[in-house]
This record gives sequence, structure tokens and C-alpha cells, in this order.
Amino acid sequence: MAWGEVLVERRIAARGVNPRDTEAALNWQLERVGSTAWQDWPLKFQRMAFGYAQDSGWNDTGDAVRWLDHHALLQEGAAPRGALVWYQAADRIRVACSLGSGRVVGPLLRGPVEVAPLSDLSTDWVWSKAHFPLGH
Repeated sequence: MAWGEVLVERRIAARGVNPRDTEAALNWQLERVGSTAWQDWPLKFQRMAFGYAQDSGWNDTGDAVRWLDHHALLQEGAAPRGALVWYQAADRIRVACSLGSGRVVGPLLRGPVEVAPLSDLSTDWVWSKAHFPLGH
């Protein structure tokens, strides 16, 4: 980030492991299928699923995608189980978690937490490891 004439760069310590592992995070999400309590909070839902009780450090999913892109952490193609899938839908970026085989779970477009084929949600997506470098 440029601040006046001085270049300021915030270093982020590498996080090795999320507080909740992939299978536990997926189970947490699947236990909430049908819940409308997470409507419009897909980023918070994913952060909580992976065990972060506090802020993710990102303002919204667009901010997260820009940060991940800037750090070369986004990938294209089939998302592996447990990856965060960032997709464009209804004029905004959303996030869900891959179950593998093209299916995702999370608070989807209609609001409730559900499981759906990613191809039903969007034709434009990228994925990243479940990475919350600013989370705590």
C-alpha cells in the first residue's frame, strides 16, 4: 500500500493449519443445511466453519478475492474437497465450500445453507485453499 511517498507493506505470517480441519469444517456446514440464519453472510459462514470466531480481516468477499489474487492464491479448474469456491452470481462475488465432484455447500443464492452443483450457481468461479490469513 502506498502512503504518500513511503511504501508500506504489511507482512502476513503464514498460517499452517486452520483451527478446524477440512472434514470437521464440512461436517459443521452440513449440520446447518436448511438454516436461513446465515443468509447474506457466506464469508462469515466459511470463516466460522473453519474455526475462526473473530473477523476474517476482509470486509467482504470482493475484498477477499482481491487479496487472494494479489497473493497469487487463486486457482482455476475443479475445486478439491474443502477448497473455498469464489463465484460470481447476482452481480456480486459469493463463496461456498467444495464438497468435491462439482458440488458446494454454504449459504447460497436463495439464502439458506444448502448443497448444490456449482454449475447451477455460476459459470464464473475460481478457488483457493481454505485460507484465512488475517483470521483469528
